Amino acid sequence: MSKIFCFIFARGGSQRIPNKNLKKINNKSLLEITINLAKKVNKIDKIFVSSDSNKILNIARKNNTQIIKRPKFLCSSKSNEFESWKHAIQSLKKKKINFDYFLSLPTTSPLRNKKDIMSLIKKFSNSKYDLLLCVTKTNRFPHYNMVIKKKNIIQPIIKNAKGLKKDNILDLTTVGYITRPKFVMKSNGIFDGKVGYVNIPRERAIDIDDFYDLKVARFLLNKKKITINKYIN
Repeated sequence: MSKIFCFIFARGGSQRIPNKNLKKINNKSLLEITINLAKKVNKIDKIFVSSDSNKILNIARKNNTQIIKRPKFLCSSKSNEFESWKHAIQSLKKKKINFDYFLSLPTTSPLRNKKDIMSLIKKFSNSKYDLLLCVTKTNRFPHYNMVIKKKNIIQPIIKNAKGLKKDNILDLTTVGYITRPKFVMKSNGIFDGKVGYVNIPRERAIDIDDFYDLKVARFLLNKKKITINKYIN
């Protein structure tokens, strides 16, 4: 049996939403929502929270998860999270803790469910991919409705769309990533190897980046809660 460790990277700072990882939906922080989902996935052997924030690490302890103290230089808005992945693996290696699969569950996808994570694990364990991530169908197409500004002029991001089909364009999500520690340690980023994907329905693929996203997530989760209670009561 492959040993699967889940990692939740939750730094203390955030530019667009201050203390984003501690923002609450239905009385649970984004961090707690992610921890609780990870606990429901019986394939996961251990859960780790990596952070520079003592407040976040204390919440992780109270929720019976392992903690990894992350240095400040890996927690700025300009930090590459892939380097934090390496730091987490190295921290466990120093303690002679080995595992087979590295599963990252960002806090910013509170609408994902257990089935999404199980699909990710199952597909990866039966494949030869270096890394598997989650995508969703897009309603934005870079060749005709996405532009880039240069001074006071806007131009198409892709000027020549020959051979580009909209059905092949997907949005990346933060629902989850799964790979092997060896791949992380020898690579510079997630696309350095053979990358596969799992499709996630758009309604579960929201990525909280700003306050608007947070409002949408709260609305959708509250709506879901009301619907469930309707059938229970």
